[in-house]
Amino acid sequence: MVLTYYVVKFPYKIVWNFLNLLKRRTEIVFYCANELDLEIFKNVQRHLKPITIVAKNRSLQKKLLEKGIKARVMPVFPKAVIMCRQACYLFPESKIIRIGIAHGAYHFKPFANVNGHNMFNQFHFTSSKEVEEARLIGITSGVGLGFPKMDDAFNGTYSEEVLGKLKEELNIDPNKKTVLFSATWDGSQMSAVHEWYNKLSNFTNEYNVLVTLHVWTSKKYKSVIKNTPEVIYIDSQDITPYIMISDICVGDTSSILSEMSALYKPIVSFKVPSVKRTVPEVRGIIKSISFQIEKVSELDEMLEYAYQNINQKKIDQEVANKRMFETLDGRAGERVANKIIELLPELDKKEGRKISELKIRCKVNNDYSFLSDFVKDLPYIFEKQGTCIYEGRNTIKTFNCRGLLVNVKSFKVPHLINKVAYAWLRGSKAKHSYEYGMEILRRGANTPEPVAVVEVLKKGLFNKSYYVSVHHQYDFTIRDLIGFEFPDKENILKQFTVFTCEKLHKSGIHHLDYSRGNILISKLDGGQYGFAIVDINRLKFEKMDYYKGLKNFSQLWASEDELEIIAREYAQIYSQNEQEAIDLLIQCDKEHKKKINQKIEMKACLRGK
Repeated sequence: MVLTYYVVKFPYKIVWNFLNLLKRRTEIVFYCANELDLEIFKNVQRHLKPITIVAKNRSLQKKLLEKGIKARVMPVFPKAVIMCRQACYLFPESKIIRIGIAHGAYHFKPFANVNGHNMFNQFHFTSSKEVEEARLIGITSGVGLGFPKMDDAFNGTYSEEVLGKLKEELNIDPNKKTVLFSATWDGSQMSAVHEWYNKLSNFTNEYNVLVTLHVWTSKKYKSVIKNTPEVIYIDSQDITPYIMISDICVGDTSSILSEMSALYKPIVSFKVPSVKRTVPEVRGIIKSISFQIEKVSELDEMLEYAYQNINQKKIDQEVANKRMFETLDGRAGERVANKIIELLPELDKKEGRKISELKIRCKVNNDYSFLSDFVKDLPYIFEKQGTCIYEGRNTIKTFNCRGLLVNVKSFKVPHLINKVAYAWLRGSKAKHSYEYGMEILRRGANTPEPVAVVEVLKKGLFNKSYYVSVHHQYDFTIRDLIGFEFPDKENILKQFTVFTCEKLHKSGIHHLDYSRGNILISKLDGGQYGFAIVDINRLKFEKMDYYKGLKNFSQLWASEDELEIIAREYAQIYSQNEQEAIDLLIQCDKEHKKKINQKIEMKACLRGK
């Protein structure tokens, strides 16, 4: 135990118990020793009620305030403390509930003092394997539910769009591969920063070079690195997105290697001498997940080799990831929060909610049963998580769930009549989307694959609903070419007409909202195009005759020239008179436009009143 413990122990205990006599201790605090602690804790905090932050000292308090984070300063005398390190000696009263969270994945350094660990009521390691290994040396407080710091890599926080913007901000050259250099604290004698800190300029011509260092790294190294032209020094504690945009990673014995492995990146690691703090099994893990070198002179050749041969390490990385992280599903923070709530139920965000007020109905496609937990949590996480790709009457977000990108469409809360109807009398829009999607695929047409439907009832009435589908990659929609000059436009419209006839109409699929934004188009080889339909909650499965099928195209709001291309192609498929088809479709188009314009005028009139 550190000397501080014995110095503060009895004065602290006396003050804490005196204050507890005056007024029972109820405050729960988060002890913050540096900014990294907040980064680790954020994915746990989001599942708990707000917790008071207590800074280690006034210097850190000031730094946090500059970032808009209010914090108190030590000493404090709480009911409970949560921290992302082993610092129970600062809270030496056994009546305090003490909860710890590992600040790095797995034990890349030896386990801290056993007695210090056992002062915790709970200490959250990053895997059950790590808990077992801790028990072997006498640590009994361990819980292994994953590493919350990695959640954002798997919960959709860092979408392709977000990462694209980050690349723009960093001025990443898309014609170069990106290499991320990292190093542990040089004072540990397990760092290789001395090998490469002054040689980064050798790599900037061929690579985008990013660098992240341990917060305690000596200034002599930081200064040289920061002043090396074209080197991007990462001053953020959240390095997850930087790992995600990197093509290759370089490290030594830092636990950041585990995060690189979690994202299946090719890793080059420097061999460092074994010292007192070396953990043999971790040394073995590093060797298995990375391509190792001894000197920086070997690095240039090894970078290219690692990039080309990453598959050699994929299986070893998968094995190591299971050992170090338990599971990588973007929900470790939630699991840790739920475990904390067992000790501190007052932190439960849902505390006081009447279970009878909220009922959730959901159905999950059997092929995606592994997403069941995510689906059930949608009513609680949709507003705060995911990446929004459309917001209007309804909202669509993307989520990265266990490596699968899914779209979630949240339908607006319906009016009172439909609150009753959707609850008890007929299917909701979300339910129709799911069921119709399954039937469309069964009939051989194309739509994003349905994953699940979620319906929320509140006090017996229908409230919110969500439709989940696999994210469908496409190049453009019909909206992008109707009314515009567009490459290969006539060919696309002809193939679109064939798709509509052969895949939809002849299969008895009548899309009642066949508008421009609801047809997704993908470029294929040889001048061919693939089509898929979305926004499918308004659909009928019925026999489609020639006239009804032709009329279906009138919803595109196309020009007469565009309608003529469609009508000719449709008439040829059915061996009908082309001019009659053109006249019919143009007439249907005029009627549709007139009807829509009348609705717009009526709404404007009503608003004017």
